[in-house]
Amino acid sequence: MQGVQVQSQIEELRSHMPRKVLPIGYRAANCLTEKLPRLTTPPEAKKFFNFRYPPAGAERVFYGRANDPQIAPSLTHGIRSEISTAVTSFLFFPVHYSLTKAKVLINPQPITTFQQKMKDKKESVYFSNQRAPLGKSHDQTPGLPKGLDILNMTFGTAVIRELSAREVVNPPKSYQEVFEEGQAGHDLYIVSHNDYYAGEAKHRKYNPSSFHRFNLFGIPTPHFNDGRNMAKTLHWLHELQMKRGAKVVSKRVDDFKEKFQHKLGRILDP
Repeated sequence: MQGVQVQSQIEELRSHMPRKVLPIGYRAANCLTEKLPRLTTPPEAKKFFNFRYPPAGAERVFYGRANDPQIAPSLTHGIRSEISTAVTSFLFFPVHYSLTKAKVLINPQPITTFQQKMKDKKESVYFSNQRAPLGKSHDQTPGLPKGLDILNMTFGTAVIRELSAREVVNPPKSYQEVFEEGQAGHDLYIVSHNDYYAGEAKHRKYNPSSFHRFNLFGIPTPHFNDGRNMAKTLHWLHELQMKRGAKVVSKRVDDFKEKFQHKLGRILDP
């Protein structure tokens, strides 16, 4: 009974005690709300940040010249070109100067026949124009005998067309006939052209009484079709020696296995 009274008194005291007051405004929704306007970095500190981490697509500028005047974008080099610049052009005949625009330079007016003849006459002094004129063959008359009919006169013998190209490239012969024709005269081609077949041994004309070209020297190499020699090359030498050698086992390990490992047909030694 006394314990119940003490418990009730404690609860009454708790009801009269001041509770913790939570500040108003510090909630999750308030933390996720962006504060506008944003804080701006001073220009004195911004130039250091831009040098280390420049914005996307911006040029990295050293902070020592960040406040310098921007002169480079306004600089130009060379001569300013105009859209329609007046130029001086020279015409063949009559001789005079006229001012033309870019349109005339790109698509000039066609020249007359007299102007073309004058141009050809000036070009005829060059050796390249005499020996290799554009679009035609050069005049070969100076190198031919006088009075030669260049249209009807021919030189050499007429070509007799006996076989067609198909019969020359792929003749209607059997494999045996083609092989025999290829073998004919092979000995002569060896002497004249040093022509040997693939894998053919060269005949060095040694004395046949003491040397035969098909004799073999040395001892035969041991060979097995089952691949036992290849199997040896796939293992290191010390591995093969360890397999052939006696296996050394510690007596303590052997006694442990004898006592605690199972053996077929035997029970464990108690």
